[in-house]
Amino acid sequence: MSRNHTDQFRLALEAAVSSFRIDELTEEQIGMLVGHYSMLRRWNQRLNLTRISEPKDAAKLHYAESLFGARFIGGAQTLLDIGSGAGFPAIPLAVARPDVQVTALEANQKKSVFLKEVKDELGLGNLKVASARLEEFDWADYELLTSRALDRAEAVLPSVIASLNPTQRLLLFSTRELVEKLDKRADGEPRVEFCAIPDSKERLLAIFTQK
Repeated sequence: MSRNHTDQFRLALEAAVSSFRIDELTEEQIGMLVGHYSMLRRWNQRLNLTRISEPKDAAKLHYAESLFGARFIGGAQTLLDIGSGAGFPAIPLAVARPDVQVTALEANQKKSVFLKEVKDELGLGNLKVASARLEEFDWADYELLTSRALDRAEAVLPSVIASLNPTQRLLLFSTRELVEKLDKRADGEPRVEFCAIPDSKERLLAIFTQK
């Protein structure tokens, strides 16, 4: 990736973090996110990781949105990102909260290889990559589940919401339309709280728990 793209992304990320009122990142954390972005652009040339790769758009729509979710982690020590794809929100959350053990769950083998390369390149000791479908993965012990741009979300997530135990939460990066569909399809008595994502007319965070 050209130096120009790197510099543009760094500046755009710093601006987006300020605009979203996210806790200030250290120089090391910013460097790690720049490193992830550099790898994403390089791999995206041969693997369809994301259609949003230009510096300003990626900084706001991928990284700042993911980092905004860090304020909802609270005291959770274990986090499972369902369908992590290119690493959102798993990578930014692992960078922002090194005290939390983050697992990026990704069924696509090539994407999981990318995530493992990112883990090694950035030296993220608190990140684990699991290559499996959710249906085949034991997520019972995770305190916080996250999901963003998950394929087949309407088919997969209702059963997740219905199976949440009293100590678990699902943090969904979504739209209100999708949340309403999931709420109607999930069994049990799910409770959902909303938080608007800054600088977005449609995007929001929905936090699901079971009553």
